[in-house]
Amino acid sequence: MVAKYEVMPKVALVSLGGAGTSIMREVVKTNLDVDMYNVNSKRSLKNVKYYGFEEIELLADELKNYDTVVLTAGLGSTGGDAVVKLYHLLNTVRRVCFLISPFYFEVERLMKSRTQLSKIMSDGFEGAVLTLNSLLREMDDTEPSKTKLEKLIRNFDRNVAGLIVEMMEEIE
Repeated sequence: MVAKYEVMPKVALVSLGGAGTSIMREVVKTNLDVDMYNVNSKRSLKNVKYYGFEEIELLADELKNYDTVVLTAGLGSTGGDAVVKLYHLLNTVRRVCFLISPFYFEVERLMKSRTQLSKIMSDGFEGAVLTLNSLLREMDDTEPSKTKLEKLIRNFDRNVAGLIVEMMEEIE
């Protein structure tokens, strides 16, 4: 009798830019057993393969060996530009995105994020676009506090990381 072995899909998680790195930091705490990559201007995560923004093509070559690549980044800045480029370089791989849209009052970043998002969205788009605006509902009616907002953003990052971990556990 021949034993049947189920082939597990090869999955990678890639964080790009500051928002992606913050979310990846939370994912790392869960001890998720997948290959993790970080694209940023500086190394700030341990046990994660690091690439600089200028190395997107090299990263794309490495990621082409995966069945699924999960991408997380904030839109409206360098991380958003990098996710757009990487998304298109990985056109032969299943891509699942967890993208973060900036606050409505960050007008320049918001406009840039819409342009970036329009370059990614297609009939085959998989993932979620989450907005930081949801955090504003949790602010007190009194004068907004920077400390309160920072705590809300950390909690937001933790929640997004939880969504990513949950989805990746379903893939495996």
